[in-house]
Amino acid sequence: MYKKISLIFLALSELACIIIGIKTHPLVIVLIPLGLIILWILINHVGFTLMLLSFTAVIKGVIIESLPIFAFVDITVLITMVIWFGLIKLLLEGEWTLISKRKQPLILFITFAAIVAFSLFYTPSPIYGYNKVIRFGFIGVTMFLTPIIFIKTQNDSKILLNYFKYSILIILFAIIGQFLYFAISGKFAFLLGYYNRFSIPGANPIQVSRYLAIGATIMTVYIIRRSVFYNISHFLILLALLLAIIATGSRGPLVSIFFGIICYAYLFEKQHKKRIYLYGSFAIIIALSLLIILPEIITKRFFDVTQGAVLLTPEGVKHVSTVATRLGYWQMSIESWFSSLWNNFLGLGAGGFSSLFIWRDWRWYPHNVFFEVLVEYGSIGLIVFISFLILSYKKISEGLVEGIFTDHSAVWVAVTLVMFFSAQFSGDINDNRVLWMLIGITIASTHVDQVKNIKVVH
Repeated sequence: MYKKISLIFLALSELACIIIGIKTHPLVIVLIPLGLIILWILINHVGFTLMLLSFTAVIKGVIIESLPIFAFVDITVLITMVIWFGLIKLLLEGEWTLISKRKQPLILFITFAAIVAFSLFYTPSPIYGYNKVIRFGFIGVTMFLTPIIFIKTQNDSKILLNYFKYSILIILFAIIGQFLYFAISGKFAFLLGYYNRFSIPGANPIQVSRYLAIGATIMTVYIIRRSVFYNISHFLILLALLLAIIATGSRGPLVSIFFGIICYAYLFEKQHKKRIYLYGSFAIIIALSLLIILPEIITKRFFDVTQGAVLLTPEGVKHVSTVATRLGYWQMSIESWFSSLWNNFLGLGAGGFSSLFIWRDWRWYPHNVFFEVLVEYGSIGLIVFISFLILSYKKISEGLVEGIFTDHSAVWVAVTLVMFFSAQFSGDINDNRVLWMLIGITIASTHVDQVKNIKVVH
């Protein structure tokens, strides 16, 4: 019955395309079916579509330049809708089963999303708050929920990991290609004098750097877990990734790699301590060497921590450093939290941090996920959020098999930790939606490892 309905729908669609093509342009006869085929592929491959959704911050600018129609259609929302079509298809096919061990973190995450939504009723920044609530409730929740539903086997996790590896490799080629072109042509000064940092056209360099940091983390985990013979190619790719991260001029993701890997090694790779110390020292030496060797016009952001921006504050126009700005935002968050009993328990509301500035309804946030939750959703929001993180950590730890993770799960765990530290330096809860997705992937991936191990034992 399902196949018959699909065939009837396909026949009617083709007929409609022919009629529209006759009335408008012959290319429509080809383009509409092609679009429907691509849509059907995306619906049937939810993992690939999820990967695309996570990369929208990087590819959106390129897509808009190539297809101007997406300047009027939010591609992030569009891909999220496609994912929901795929999830609904899984539901109709009886493939949507939420395992109890995955439900608990999901319930806490949805509870946190409900707190975010409720805060819209009292936020002093309704425009930014509304946008924040809608995007987190629709896109953020979707990115956390999707991997929990569709990852049912180790193969699902491995395939998704391959999607990410190849996509990050494309980004790496794009950045290194730019770097080599301007190095050979001698146009570094022109490029960086105009753009300041390397990036993908239309993409925030920080977002590009985050994905490169994910790639560097993947290579680092492989280096830790595999023999020296297999690590030569991984070392070369890691070198290229570190070079690309430095070229983007983003300090947070670079620092997050080292914090995340150290945390991962301490928690889950104690049996490889000597190798971790050796390779970790080697990676630090590589990064420092690149910072010293590369032209100052590229590396000055890493050495000049006083470099900042001009901001209009209640005291007037001020030039402040990036580091000082972050520290100031965190201090403002704590002061606001202590300012009243209401703010202490419920916070300022979604987007409410921006009300502390002259532009009371603008996109300002503390650039730290904990301070953001504290100032905007109060103690209640912070308790639920921390409970979600603790429970997620416990569920992930249950995936350890004889004290170690499988290779693919080890990568997901390490990448999640790196993005967790990255969320402490930049972005709001929507900018950091990749973190929510990675937590969902890691919970699901480690759970299937646990299930397989139980089956093998019995």
